[in-house]
Amino acid sequence: MTHTNDFSEILSGRRSVRQFDEGVKIPQAELLGMIQEAVSAPSSINMQPWRFLVVTSDEAKEKLRPLI
Repeated sequence: MTHTNDFSEILSGRRSVRQFDEGVKIPQAELLGMIQEAVSAPSSINMQPWRFLVVTSDEAKEKLRPLI
C-alpha cells in the first residue's frame, strides 16, 4: 500500500482514516485549502449542506473529546 500526503489524492481515494497523529499541526492556509476541496464532495441529497468547526486549542479539544 502506497501512502501519500496529497490531500486531493486522499480525498478522491474515499477511504476512512482511523488513526491520527495528534502531534501534527496543519498550517491554516493548508487547512483552508482542504476545506475548500472537501465542500465539493457530494452529499446524500446533493445540496452539500456542510458546516465545519475547526478546533485548534487543546482546551477546546478536551471539552469536545467526550462528545465524539
